[in-house]
Amino acid sequence: MSKVDLRITPSRSVLPASQEPQLLYALIELSAQSGATKMPRLPLNLCLVIDRSSSMRGERLQQVKQAAMQILDLLGDHESFALVTFNDRAEVVVPAQLARARAEIKRQISAIEAAGGTEMATGLALGLQELQRAMMPRAIHRLLLLTDGRTYGDEGRCVEIARRAQARGIGITALGIGSEWNEDLLETIAARENSRTHYITSAAEITKIFTAEVERMHNIFAQDVQLRATLPPQGLLRSLDRVRPYIGPLPIIEEADFAWTAALGDWPESDAQALLMEIVVPPLPVGRHTMLRLQLRYRVPGSEGTTANHEQNLVVGVRNPDEVASEVDPTVKHWLERLVAYRLQASAWQAAEEGKLEEATRRLQMAGTRLFEAGEIELARTVQEEATRLLRSGQASAEGRKRIKYGTRGLIGREGQS
Repeated sequence: MSKVDLRITPSRSVLPASQEPQLLYALIELSAQSGATKMPRLPLNLCLVIDRSSSMRGERLQQVKQAAMQILDLLGDHESFALVTFNDRAEVVVPAQLARARAEIKRQISAIEAAGGTEMATGLALGLQELQRAMMPRAIHRLLLLTDGRTYGDEGRCVEIARRAQARGIGITALGIGSEWNEDLLETIAARENSRTHYITSAAEITKIFTAEVERMHNIFAQDVQLRATLPPQGLLRSLDRVRPYIGPLPIIEEADFAWTAALGDWPESDAQALLMEIVVPPLPVGRHTMLRLQLRYRVPGSEGTTANHEQNLVVGVRNPDEVASEVDPTVKHWLERLVAYRLQASAWQAAEEGKLEEATRRLQMAGTRLFEAGEIELARTVQEEATRLLRSGQASAEGRKRIKYGTRGLIGREGQS
């Protein structure tokens, strides 16, 4: 039987006694420990939604077609495959069907040609329709979207369709290639559990990213993972962020007094997970105190409604101030530095959109300083270059903005530090 290894590391194991609230960070690390019995592989219900506008012409579309054929070869005969393309219009190229007639499906894929503009919403709607035609029980349902351009006038409908899909248990992987696509739209589409975005810098990466995503979906260790955090009276969970396998905020819901929950979605066994909590600790007397009660609950794939539950408490000492050192745990500090850099660049882009260019530039420069200190030299230089460009011309480059957003999002650190 597989199990979860759950570890909680506080930023400080001892806090000074204080009459004022104080901050404590808790790093939560989760890893799957496979048992003697291999977890069953759930069938995949997959639909590719591919941009075939004229800008995809050439190597990009050729790589997409090769990647789609390779995905088809990864699927079992009992799994479902569909492919939808969109430009000014959307078209079902491969209707949802079991992945058996591979030669005929590959012939249909090879006939795709690039032309026209970009209108994403109709493609998403047709993709959702095909997935719903093949909704199998106890399956993983995913829509894989790839685009290289901006869609205009239907952004709101794209988000609405994505939310409808996610409410029905369909995750979305949104892939952007090149520098012209709208990263804010794709991030919004994928801002729910089981959904994520990738930045593809070259056509040669397409096959690698596509196949890696399918392998992750074939490797689900736990489904519908829920995290519940209970704090002492008057305690506050101020934020929860995922820091591994990528950095990004997680929505939290206060479900009872001093108790919060977060949905983490499905968990591929290959993904080590790490979360960073920011906790406001109330004034406490000298002694040892349970600062956090953590519960992890998930469904076991392939079982008839079986759930698993793991619990762990974080106990921290409170002593007289003159007995307490100020050092922060180095592992927590490692992740906190990268999270701060990610937050600074995100707030910089928001300030830029509000026309606050000096504020945006200042935040980018602060992010660059953090990255230099963290040893992320190349990314720090890109941040400083875009800060200078923003101040001089009033806007950052599309490519630079994407490199910074996805570069800071993927700051998982060097081996040995994580």
